[in-house]
Amino acid sequence: MDSSSGGAAAPTAPRTYAFEFRATGGEYFRIWIVNLLLTILTLGIYSAWAKVRRQRYLYGSTSLAGSAFEYHGEPLQILKGRLIAVAVFGAYAFATQFWPKTIFVLLPVLILLMPLVVVFSRRFQMRMTSWRGIRFGFHGEYAGAFMAYVVWGIVAVVTLYLLLPLWLYKRVGFLVGNTSLGTERFAFTAWRGRFFGFYYGTLGMMVAAFVALILLGGIFGAVAGSPDGPPNVAAMIGMGTALMAGFIAIALVVGAFWERSFTNAAYDGIGLGPHRLTCRIRMGRLLWLYVTNVLGVLLTLGLFYPWALIRRLRYQFECMSVESSGSLDEFAAGAAPRASATGEAIGESFDLDFGL
Repeated sequence: MDSSSGGAAAPTAPRTYAFEFRATGGEYFRIWIVNLLLTILTLGIYSAWAKVRRQRYLYGSTSLAGSAFEYHGEPLQILKGRLIAVAVFGAYAFATQFWPKTIFVLLPVLILLMPLVVVFSRRFQMRMTSWRGIRFGFHGEYAGAFMAYVVWGIVAVVTLYLLLPLWLYKRVGFLVGNTSLGTERFAFTAWRGRFFGFYYGTLGMMVAAFVALILLGGIFGAVAGSPDGPPNVAAMIGMGTALMAGFIAIALVVGAFWERSFTNAAYDGIGLGPHRLTCRIRMGRLLWLYVTNVLGVLLTLGLFYPWALIRRLRYQFECMSVESSGSLDEFAAGAAPRASATGEAIGESFDLDFGL
């Protein structure tokens, strides 16, 4: 008798789904330049509409398993949240300008409000995002945000930032672990040691680089100086140029190392049911993007920015994929919530984006 005839169905073979990003610098430039001009002309009011245009284009240009993401935010929702933020910070600035001592009262209040802003902003961002018609969600509460952002932030400061990696880990864990796609929650499975590794690696790179700059400056100073006459002006100009170039090179290398390490640590290994996200950004390619993007922005007085952003996003999505242990079609069908349209509309009426 064939033992396989009555057994369970064979498990689906693992499959890797790559992200696709189809946006182009030329298309995004047209959106960006119109958004910029109208935002300036309306004294910032149009920024809410600008965000909707930008997000709908970028989300719609990003797809997974043949299905594009969608952005559902409405400008008036965003405008309401930003007006509230402007009013609060305007009142804070006015009060501290004319009654400086009020900062000792208002600053703690703002710190206590920050976790609430994080929760509202993240909830809005997720609820306005969907894939295959399934909305993302965020279930974090004030208490969790207060612990992740305020309490662990205080711990980082008290320990002279020795535990800052733990603060970063807690914040990412709070944001990811409370996010869902439909009825399925994400799982943050990153090893906290990765955060300590890239944090102290970044510090080590900075210390070594700046020590090298100081030594280089001392050597140049000794060469340029002249105890028996006026200093060598040409040598001093050369020294200043070399030190400035060295500083820029350090900033680019350290920045690329930090972004690559943080992004990989935050995204790599995120779980969603039987599926797992991978992120493998490479230092060399990212540094090349940093250098060429900075040169492009400087040489065009900022007009290259849209191309720089698209190049950066395209590379990140090239490095990301989903390792599936089952059918994404079956997963999407099972994760789709059975919520009423009325309940969805009521929930959206309370969503705000503070634009922070």
